[in-house]
Amino acid sequence: MFGLMRHAPRLPYCGTCKTLGALYGQRARLLLNHDTVFLAEILLELTGGGEWLAAYRSFNCLRLPRAGERLPLALEYAATMTVVLAHFQIEDHRLDAGGLRWRAAARLFSPAYRKAARRLKEWEFPLDEMAGILETQSEREANAESLEHVAEPTAIATALALRHGVRRCGRPEMAESAYELGLNFGRLIYVLDAYEDRERDAETGAFNPLLAFPGLDGRREVMAAADEIAAMLPAALANRLRANVDERLGLRLPVLQACRHAGLRERVRDAVAFARSMREREAAGIMKGAAVLATVALLAFVFPHHARRAESWQQCLGVPFNLMALGSIFAFASQMPPQTPGPIGTPVKLPPNVPSCRSCGGSCMEGCGEGICESACDSCG
Repeated sequence: MFGLMRHAPRLPYCGTCKTLGALYGQRARLLLNHDTVFLAEILLELTGGGEWLAAYRSFNCLRLPRAGERLPLALEYAATMTVVLAHFQIEDHRLDAGGLRWRAAARLFSPAYRKAARRLKEWEFPLDEMAGILETQSEREANAESLEHVAEPTAIATALALRHGVRRCGRPEMAESAYELGLNFGRLIYVLDAYEDRERDAETGAFNPLLAFPGLDGRREVMAAADEIAAMLPAALANRLRANVDERLGLRLPVLQACRHAGLRERVRDAVAFARSMREREAAGIMKGAAVLATVALLAFVFPHHARRAESWQQCLGVPFNLMALGSIFAFASQMPPQTPGPIGTPVKLPPNVPSCRSCGGSCMEGCGEGICESACDSCG
């Protein structure tokens, strides 16, 4: 990925979310999903990413790009596609299941969809073609022939989105390879959703291809689709994709759960050390230096994972207004089994019930730096 991605993977996620808010209103940010964020990452990789606006670099979720600021094309396109694809998904649920909540969702997001649809048509996106193929989904599921048959609408819609995206971002020579990548990625989206929903669909009686074709091994289908896509991606994106798929399949613990637990005294010491480094970075005088030291130490203690990613005092002050940071307080506290802290740089042993990495064959999480797991082995990323 571009330079900051390894140390700040939040940027495409936050960038797409804030672009949604800037273009389509705050309620549209509820539609954010990892699939279209991955689309943004691919387009940013292909176009170099450009300069990140200050609003994107800010941890404060309430800070959006100002009116008139030039938004990165990749983020503008990904945000627009997020709204459009969410509209089709809501419509599919509304027609299949009915119910008040889907009718309410359709009404809630219809203004954003109309605006996004107008923008896509201005960009000469084949929206009618996408709508036409997606409308065949119900009929295909009612007369399912194979997994490929029912996955095809999602695959083609994703392929259209990615092909037009690279054209929109100035890389028309990559249109056909992007279309092929989109076909594979769309199939992965469909199969992975089916794998995650299989128990619920069995209870409700909703269509699920893994139930309709019981001879299929859902996990094997997901892993095969992910491997096909990974072979078409740059190494950094391929590793991120494999890690995310493995986590959703339950093959690895989330990164936060793999971090060691620091004791209270050690956590205080680390927070103060980081606050001192931030004070030096800010070249602060006596008064400002005291304010930097006090506030950063507190934030680094409460939000150790996110505060240490801040590049300035101003960014650090935005961390309490970041939803991912607030959520991490609850996510980190719950599921981690006790581990004995080791020296920094030594391997962290995963619990015995966690399958090993399917890229390198071992439990390969690297040791933690300041309580933050930064990376895994070279094979699995």
